[in-house]
Amino acid sequence: MARRRPPGVHSRAVTPPRNIDPAFATTEDIMKAAGIARHTVGAWVAYGLLPAPTKVSLGQQGGVFNRFPAWAVDRARFIAQRRTAGYTVAEVLEMLAELDARQGLPGQPKPSK
Repeated sequence: MARRRPPGVHSRAVTPPRNIDPAFATTEDIMKAAGIARHTVGAWVAYGLLPAPTKVSLGQQGGVFNRFPAWAVDRARFIAQRRTAGYTVAEVLEMLAELDARQGLPGQPKPSK
C-alpha cells in the first residue's frame, strides 16, 4: 500500500512557517484583515495611509518579507471601511491625522486639553 502524505504537503522542500514577533504584521496579515490585494497595500503605503514596512530576511529558505507594526492591521481595516463608504484618499488621510493626534501616536501632535 502506498504511503499517503498529509494534506497540503506535496514535496519535501516545504518552507516552515515563519516565527514572527506578535508586535509586527506581514503584508498577508494586512491583506487578510482589510480584504485587499497586495498591490493595494503598496499603494496605501505610497499614499501615506499605511506606514512604510521594514524588509526582513530569514535567509535564503525563509525569503524576504515586509514587517509592519501590529497597529497597521487595525489601521488597514479603518482605511478599507472608509474607502468602501466612498471617502477619498485625501479625506481618509485627514481622518487618520485626527485619529493619530487623539491617540498621541509617536511623531503626531498630542491633543491639547
